This record gives sequence, structure tokens and C-alpha cells, in this order.
Amino acid sequence: MTTSYIPYLWQRMQALHAQNPLSCHTPGHKNGVFLPLPLREAWGDRFASYDYTELDGLDNLHFSSDCIAQSQQQAADIFGAARCFYLVNGTTAGLQAAIMASCSQQQVFVPRHVHRSVYHSLLLAHAQPIYLPLELDEATGLPLGVSVDTLQCYITQYPNCKRLILVNPTYQGITADNVSCVQLAKAHDITIIVDEAHGSHLHFHQALPPSLLDAGADLVVQSWHKTLPVLTQGSALLVSATYNGPSPESFLSLLQTTSPSYLLMASLEAGSIYMGQQAQQQIAQSLQEIFALHSRIAATFTTLHVLWQPEWRQDPFKLYILSDRLCGAEMDTYLRQQHAIYSEMHDNNGILFILPLQTTPQWTERLFFALQDMEQYSLAQRKSSVSFPSFYCRTIPQQIYPLEDAFYRKKKNIAWKDAAGAVAGQFILRYPPGIPLLVPGEQVTQEIVELWKASGGSDEEIVSVIAE
Repeated sequence: MTTSYIPYLWQRMQALHAQNPLSCHTPGHKNGVFLPLPLREAWGDRFASYDYTELDGLDNLHFSSDCIAQSQQQAADIFGAARCFYLVNGTTAGLQAAIMASCSQQQVFVPRHVHRSVYHSLLLAHAQPIYLPLELDEATGLPLGVSVDTLQCYITQYPNCKRLILVNPTYQGITADNVSCVQLAKAHDITIIVDEAHGSHLHFHQALPPSLLDAGADLVVQSWHKTLPVLTQGSALLVSATYNGPSPESFLSLLQTTSPSYLLMASLEAGSIYMGQQAQQQIAQSLQEIFALHSRIAATFTTLHVLWQPEWRQDPFKLYILSDRLCGAEMDTYLRQQHAIYSEMHDNNGILFILPLQTTPQWTERLFFALQDMEQYSLAQRKSSVSFPSFYCRTIPQQIYPLEDAFYRKKKNIAWKDAAGAVAGQFILRYPPGIPLLVPGEQVTQEIVELWKASGGSDEEIVSVIAE
């Protein structure tokens, strides 16, 4: 029997719309009456007519007590949380609020594959990161995450550190030892903050790796727009019933816009209701299609391979394709130019597709046909003998200055060819995935210079370093 949920916010927006209100307030398009032609052609009048601001009866995101509060609590119930906060500035604002609330001036265990927004959050919180080395796949150099053995060693070494940040899953959908790390951290009374940007759907089917909220994490931030039917920027901060630290709510008021989009909030509400009512059945059907696609690729292609290792506990909705003859950039270019297929990202090794929660035979057929065409193209190419290094250091670079100290020091610009021996004054990263190779205050080595060049950088490119 399907659970009945109420679109609290959307009902209020509809009721206001039925009044045919005359807008004498923001926004400037006046309920869609005054729209430039390109927007009118793209949206139509009706879509813009629901682009409301904080009017009577529509509640206020920063001081919610009515329909927004009801909508957020319903979403919390759907996702198995105690509280839910809608995020209209993307996941970044949620990570900042969670870390500022729970990690202020504290030591924090931080894996090296966290997104740059986590580092920015640590700066805002005046926190002291203790970096955790990663397990890397030997064949591809991809980060698998932090092993439970590594975490145990660091907990023993830093017994006063009571904060841990985890990424679940990685950009490629890998969760590895994350559940065991949560269990270990909870046994040591450590508060756990999770960047679960790519894992919004994990809670909704037992065949998927678990959401770390279900595993016992305290504060979990999800990018609903990445995998759920939600508008871009729509995210959520989920708070567990076991979390007993300062509420992130007041920090969200500092960080989020005072003019939140009601269209965006309505899409968050609709997306959560969809997940509560239809996700389990839909995911089950999609998994059949996805694994059938895996089998078809394995049986048909000789140069293309799906990266799939059961022991990595991967998310099946992340399809990462490797080629024996083409690098990721070449695959991306071919599929985009020849078939108008746009991937999520590519790296030296392969190309990543985020599959829809409604993966249909029509969807997989179009993708398979394009991959088939690409393989025929690749067979005419000379087999690559180039070995692409990982964009991750196997050892944590030497920290010359603490992160916060380095961030505010005087900088200068030099060419990458002269960077070895200098101290990074900026975050050194590629986007996507937005994961730093170096953070401010760490020493640039020749190895790092070579990794940068191997990822597409040039000797003459400018990098910011600490001015000694």
C-alpha cells in the first residue's frame, strides 16, 4: 500500500496562484507578466507565475513554522532522519553549516578525497584537520576511501579528536569501508559528518550500499538534485536522532540566501514525496536494466569495460567505463560530438555516467548503441601504451603552514615549472571532481608537478604560492 504524503508547500503556492494576485513586490518579472522573450519561450508564463517570494501563507525558510516546516519534517521522515533542512544554495551551504556547528575550533579527521567545499568549511569553522590517507586502486589510481584499519590507527594516535568527515559514495560510486568506519567512530564517541552528495537515493533500496545516516552518522548532507528528480542546487541537510551537538539551523541562516527560490523548495518537496512513494519499486526495475547493460557490455565489447568490483560496494547508478585504446577525454569528446551524449565527468582513465533512477530500456539502448559505435572507432586507433597516473598522492604532502594560516598569508604567482619546493597558496585541483591535490600550506614536490602536468596542465601555467 502506497503511503500518502502531503505537498504542504505546493498546496499553498497553488492556493495563492488561484487568486490571480497582482505583484507589487519582488521578483521583477511580476509573476511572469514581464519576461524577456528567451525566458518566455523557455519557461512559458505559467512556470514563472509560481516564482514567489515570502508572501503571507508561504512561510519563511529561515524561520519556518508553517508549510515549509511541515514539508521539511515530512522529508525527514521519508529519509529516516530526525530533522531535514532544505538547502537552496546547493550542498556546499549544508556542509558549511554542519561543520561550523559541530567542528568549531576542533580537531577533525578528514579524508584526502573530500570536496573543496569541505576545506572551505574547515576554514570557516577554524577547525584543525587531521588528514587521513586513502586506499587507492592499483590499476586506476581511483580513491576507494579510508580503510577501517587506517582510521583505527589515527584514533589511537589522536585520542582527543572527536570529529570525523566521510565521503559516501565517491564520485565513482565507491563506498568501501564506510559503514565499518562509522561503527568504529561511534564506538569512540566521535561525531560523524558525511558528504553524501552522490548518495541521496541509497536509503531507498536494500540492494544499494546503505546511506550512512542509516549506519549511524550524525549529520548527512545530500545533493538531491544529482540523482533525484529535483531542480539544480536543490539539496538537504539531514540530522540524526542521535546527534546531540549544536543545531546547524542558525548557521544555515548565516549562509543561505534570504531570497530562497520557492520553485526550488517545491521541487525538493516533490522529489522527497516521489522517493517516499515510488523509489523502491522504480529502483528495483532500474537495477535490472543496469545489470543487464553491464552483462551486455561484457559480452559484446573487447576494448570497453565497466569498472565493477563487488568488494568496493559500488552504487550501480554510477557507470564508469574504461577503454583499452581511448582516454577519458577522447571518449567524452566522441560521445558528445557524434551522439550528443554528455557524461558527468571524465578523467585520465575513463568516463563516468550517472544513470537515472528511471533507467528504461530506451535509455540503455541509446547509450549502448553509442558505446558500440565508439568501440568501432577505437578499434581503428593504435592501442595506447601510456600509463596515466592517479590525480591523488599516495602520501599526504608535507604541511609547512596550517591551513588557516596559509590561507591568509601573502601570495605570489609563479609558473608550474618553477613550483617544486614552493608552498601552495591555493587549492590545487581539477573540476570535476573538485578534490584538491594540494591544499594551502602544503609543499609542492616534483611528483606533484608531474601529476599536475599529466592531468593536462602545462609548465607555463600560473600557480599561487606562499610569498616567503
